Amino acid sequence: MATNPILKGFNPDPSICWANGRYYVAVSTFEYFPAVAIYESDDLVHWGYLTSALDRVEQIDLKGCKNSSGIYAPTLRHANGRFYLVTTNKNIPMNFLVTAESAEGPWSDPLPIHPSGIDPSLFFDDDGSCFYTSNGSIDGRKGIVGAYINRESGELEGNLRLISEGVTGHATEAPHIYKREGWYYLLVAEGGTEYGHQANILRSRAIDGPYEACPSNPILSHVNRKGHPIQATGHADLIEAPDGSWYAVFLGIRLFSKAQLHNLGRESFIAPVTWSDGWPMIGNGGHVELSFPSLERGEETPSIQTIRFDGTLEHYPLLKLRVPKPQCYLQEGSNLTLVGEDPLGKSGGEPTLLALRQSEFATTFTARLHLPSLEGRAGIVAWYNSDYHLKLQVERTGDTTFTVSMIRSVHDFEAVTTCMVIESSSEEMLLTCTSDKEYYHFLADRTLVDSASIATLCTETTMYMTFTGALLGIWAEEGKATFVKEMVLEER
Repeated sequence: MATNPILKGFNPDPSICWANGRYYVAVSTFEYFPAVAIYESDDLVHWGYLTSALDRVEQIDLKGCKNSSGIYAPTLRHANGRFYLVTTNKNIPMNFLVTAESAEGPWSDPLPIHPSGIDPSLFFDDDGSCFYTSNGSIDGRKGIVGAYINRESGELEGNLRLISEGVTGHATEAPHIYKREGWYYLLVAEGGTEYGHQANILRSRAIDGPYEACPSNPILSHVNRKGHPIQATGHADLIEAPDGSWYAVFLGIRLFSKAQLHNLGRESFIAPVTWSDGWPMIGNGGHVELSFPSLERGEETPSIQTIRFDGTLEHYPLLKLRVPKPQCYLQEGSNLTLVGEDPLGKSGGEPTLLALRQSEFATTFTARLHLPSLEGRAGIVAWYNSDYHLKLQVERTGDTTFTVSMIRSVHDFEAVTTCMVIESSSEEMLLTCTSDKEYYHFLADRTLVDSASIATLCTETTMYMTFTGALLGIWAEEGKATFVKEMVLEER
């Protein structure tokens, strides 16, 4: 049985392609650097992090980026021996194109396409032409807009025109075009990327329409499956495997209780696609499960991510906030020194934060802080964004005396909820954050400091619309802090 999600934690808006015997999926990253994570697989079941397409400051401007702005949904395609990736930087704003000969890069500098719309996509037709789509509006009519594009320069070949107003007319976005048996199929997401999310499909004999809607729409939706552990399914991309079978990758969320709350973020799922009367259907009548028999996974083992500080950090799916600041992440032998500048809670700031996506409800995150060299404040954090995070803070108060505090940032206020003094002559302090379906528990040298509700980091409990997910990581403020050897995120 294959199991979902295939990309756990904050991995939204998946786009898939196949090239050279392997599958590749690209996902959104919003305000984080590096941007547009790319994963690879040879069987659609086992996925590993490959690289990030936007890993140079010259490619991406996230300075001052608001929470949940930045890099929106990408589309990844392979044609004519090259990889093509289009996406949106809402911080500018601009839709743009990058290309590469290999999915692992290096990826080109961005080629600007158009400043309006989100969720750009490319379709390569049989005659070698390339058609560009995104959401947008023409003369006040909203829907999906399109035009032919020069795939080498990113220049549109003609004006954008409205090719479809979608099916529901509500938040019509995430367009992808496919061609099968002489029909052009337009797949769109509608209903908003929350609990009303769905995928609908239309078709036409001409690429620019008019498009007729599938009579069985939506072809993916859990709107009427209240209580199911998977919700908000939508934003799909289809792929035909070399054996002629079809699959869909799409985003969804997993709930941790009967309440409609989620903290892991929008994750990437997969399901088989069947065709009937010339129309596709995802899963079982548009419904999907946490496992299905179409693909074999093998024996499941809990995942452990070990980030060794004596290795190349770019090989890991690590995230920084907005600006990479290499001068603030100093590898020295087997240790990593963080140089703290902006506080974590500064709006639009550039704190020194290095984090991993929380991949399961039950996890254990550990890092070891080198005490003799500690200057300023440092520790570990369960992070959603600058307004919502839970941090365990260590600060020196004497030669061998340290204050350990639990600090919660929720809405527009910050509070110290626990503060204790620890006497230690050790070289290191073990910092731990464990999570379950109710709480984050923070420990210093295996002593519980405090616990905080999972709901603090849930999208549904924030002040405004947000799109990311919980991260676990290390940080430093107003000084230097050295972390020893490695940090580890283990699923339990």
